[in-house]
Amino acid sequence: MTQAEALLRLQELELDIIRRSKRLQEIAATLADDTPVNQAQAKVQAAEEALEPLRRRARDLEAEISSNARKAGASEDELYSGRVKNTKEMQDLQREIASLRQRNTELEETLLDVMMKVEDGERTLAEARAALETVLANRDTERRHLIDEQSALQREVASLREQREETMKAISPENLARYSSLRQSKKYQPVAIMTGNMCSACGVEQTKAIEREVLRGQSLATCLSCGRILVYKSAAT
Repeated sequence: MTQAEALLRLQELELDIIRRSKRLQEIAATLADDTPVNQAQAKVQAAEEALEPLRRRARDLEAEISSNARKAGASEDELYSGRVKNTKEMQDLQREIASLRQRNTELEETLLDVMMKVEDGERTLAEARAALETVLANRDTERRHLIDEQSALQREVASLREQREETMKAISPENLARYSSLRQSKKYQPVAIMTGNMCSACGVEQTKAIEREVLRGQSLATCLSCGRILVYKSAAT
């Protein structure tokens, strides 16, 4: 393996490490992101908070209707018991009974309206809870897949780093320094394959002298345009 071939191999390994490391970062971010769950939980909470006052109002109305019915019943019992002889007292009881019944008629209409709203609220809450269960189930499935992928990628990165260290041992310090100096400016691709007499990175044809130097592989030759280290295709494969 020539120095240029070793540098190309080093580049391939480093690019593989970068790609896998980037994916590992994406996985870590996804695993840490509870936004869908938080949003679904917020909808459940909002539905519960909207429903509770309606249920409380319905209970209060039912209690008042029940109380009025008991009072009206007690007044009727008193009215027809034969114990009330005074005409005014009888009229007062009749007016009280009529008032309580009228009040209950109004309360029952209000209760009907509130109960319809309660039903709507319960439906909304049930839908929100079902949606939350779906989100949680989907998240659990996704997390299992992501954790499996994460473990596989971590093993791959560890293996690639070992290969990288071994490959670096075959490269002279001078050539490694030259490679490293180009890495940042060439976006981690300081080595390019020469196909025919053309640089695969920038597409520029090379001079005969550069072409011969690349083919010999005894020293590092660089593209006359982009400055990347060139390696001959057949030699690389």
